[in-house]
Amino acid sequence: MVSKKFKDNIFKLQTRKFGTVGELIFEKILVDGGFIVDKSKNISYDRLINNEQDEIKCSRVLANSRLKIDISNIIEVIENYDSKTNINFENCEEYKWDCNIQQIKFECFETLWYSLFFDDKVAFFRIEKNKIIEDKNIAYSDKQHRGNKGEGQFHVTNKNIKHHIDNYLVIVLTYDEIYNKLK
Repeated sequence: MVSKKFKDNIFKLQTRKFGTVGELIFEKILVDGGFIVDKSKNISYDRLINNEQDEIKCSRVLANSRLKIDISNIIEVIENYDSKTNINFENCEEYKWDCNIQQIKFECFETLWYSLFFDDKVAFFRIEKNKIIEDKNIAYSDKQHRGNKGEGQFHVTNKNIKHHIDNYLVIVLTYDEIYNKLK
């Protein structure tokens, strides 16, 4: 059994390192699945997968905070912060959460591989770039931040996770399975 520290430390990683870890895990899964995976030739996409420029995105699944922060309660909120906000895969529709799959640049990839890190498992998904816009249940938005051009985002939440599972799920692995793949 994998140590709790292994899983907990994945969740604690700084954003850039978390993304790198997610990409490397996805790469290992793809190679084990018979895909040919090569490093990108430039920084506009993450990997060449079966000779196509593909993008890999990862997100942590955390419960939405019920606490609203303002100047009158900021110290109380910080001192009483509950870090036990992780959501299990099995009950992912029961609690409110929101994962943002962002910085999607269509001109840079053919397929988007995205993963959601739940508390007990990691779900890995695959979607062709044209489906991101065509599938209205994805709710893609080309509005991410002021002045963005050619870049957008979509959200995976407790309300639409079933659609993602039913249509784009590749595999779900426990942290034990991931640890063993990486050894």
